Amino acid sequence: MGFRRHRASASGERRLRLRRRAQDTRSEGLPNRVLDLLGQPLDPLLVSERESRDGRLVQYIEGWAIINQANRIFGFDGWGAEVVGEVGYRPLSLADPDSGESLAVGMYTATVRVAVRGCPPKADVGCSFVSQDTPEAHEAAYKGAVTDALKRGLRHFGDQFGNGLYDRRNGLDAMSALTESDGKPQASAPASPAKVEEMRRRVLELSARLRIDKDKALAWVEKRYGQPLDALGAEQVADAVRSLADELNRRNGLPAGQRSRRRQAA
Repeated sequence: MGFRRHRASASGERRLRLRRRAQDTRSEGLPNRVLDLLGQPLDPLLVSERESRDGRLVQYIEGWAIINQANRIFGFDGWGAEVVGEVGYRPLSLADPDSGESLAVGMYTATVRVAVRGCPPKADVGCSFVSQDTPEAHEAAYKGAVTDALKRGLRHFGDQFGNGLYDRRNGLDAMSALTESDGKPQASAPASPAKVEEMRRRVLELSARLRIDKDKALAWVEKRYGQPLDALGAEQVADAVRSLADELNRRNGLPAGQRSRRRQAA
């Protein structure tokens, strides 16, 4: 009996020591070496670039580079990360507002908590879209959501993890470059006849996906713009495509139960 009591007492004391050690570690704060590294400017060689769908240049740090940064700054045994809860999935159907092309069939979301020795944990949410309904695309998006959440969690530690790349002033500079000296937007190049004809076909395709037959779609266009589809200019056709794509996205963004009730009501 005495041995059991001693073992229980020793176990409780061990848990108490571990708890105190963890509290002391959090209260210590980050070491000066780590603070000095975090205060340095980001190495431009770590920054990757890609072009967005609207032609803007987007800067980011890849997942492997983020992990290397964390190992270099915090140490291999000085940090860690874990997925909080389940990785979520939501089926959806997103279409390009301009072309009507399918952009995604689903989206994964994940929450990752980053723990660094010497400070409270940081958590953030990431997401990744499924481009097509294949096992490979789902696997890539699943991992992409976790990686995105990890990068966003580490972003709380500043520019060494790409926080400065989120600076919205970059977007403002791009907007100012697209304006004339008087502040008015510059005129864009006119769309080619082939492009306009392709957008007209897209109007009918999107209408069909919305379960609107051709005659009703043509009547809607003429009522909205005051002239038939074949007579519309590029801006009007683009506006029609955008409106139909927005409606398709809005409908597909609803939960399945609400979509079915809406179809029954129609």
